[in-house]
Amino acid sequence: MKFPLIQLYALNRSKPIVEVDDIDGELQWEECDLTGLPPEWEGKTVTSMGKIVKGQYENLPKTFKATDGGEYFIENIITLKPSKLGKIRYY
Repeated sequence: MKFPLIQLYALNRSKPIVEVDDIDGELQWEECDLTGLPPEWEGKTVTSMGKIVKGQYENLPKTFKATDGGEYFIENIITLKPSKLGKIRYY
């Protein structure tokens, strides 16, 4: 699967359950390192929701860490479902 930057921020918050190609069973998303990437929103204030930053598919990380301590390729995710910790927001 391919995700835009804004959805990677959402996945880091919601920590969904994922199935990865060539891995038996399900994994829980722990985090994706977004250090050095643009913020989730641009120009967000108390009275304005701001706007989504440009470049949503550029220079994105290729891997995510699961709660089992392993690191997996984002492109190998075949299913994604909400965890009990939170809900996934699609923008």
